[in-house]
Amino acid sequence: MKLGTATAISGLLVATAAAADPVRDEATGLAIDAPAGYVAEKIDGGARYAASFAIRKGDGAEPGCRVGFQAAPQNAGLSQAEINAFTAKSEWSDLIKATLALYYDVVSVAPFEQGGLAGSAVVGDVKATDGQPAPDARSYFVLVDTPKGRTTVVCVADKAAFDARRAEFEAVARSVQPPR
Repeated sequence: MKLGTATAISGLLVATAAAADPVRDEATGLAIDAPAGYVAEKIDGGARYAASFAIRKGDGAEPGCRVGFQAAPQNAGLSQAEINAFTAKSEWSDLIKATLALYYDVVSVAPFEQGGLAGSAVVGDVKATDGQPAPDARSYFVLVDTPKGRTTVVCVADKAAFDARRAEFEAVARSVQPPR
């Protein structure tokens, strides 16, 4: 074997070893294939979520992102096309804004599409609570509904770092495979 070939194979093996294995919640079908440099681990989602994951950079020095799946039996009678059509309506955007407005100043709501699923990407600033000043934090949310339920991705960063991190957060959101 030539030295160049051995070096290329060695580099491929190192890159493969550094990539995180996909994780999956077998009961719901929620799966994560974390982007390069990130790892996903299953966490307790409490009573609210049927499945939850934390996705963070491999060094664990930051909070990273959370992914949760909530079953929605009311969606079972809908096709994915019907759900996608509803997410394109202003009523969907208004509902998201009203729901998140309890805890966030909503900066933007934009369409989010992936693999035949449509939802929304939301940016919001955490509001002050109970007389405490608002933290200097901005959140990136992605909400996607399927006939099985809602998958939510939430990533948080300091406002000053948010724009630089937004592409990472979108990559994390795109690594999520909602239950179908």
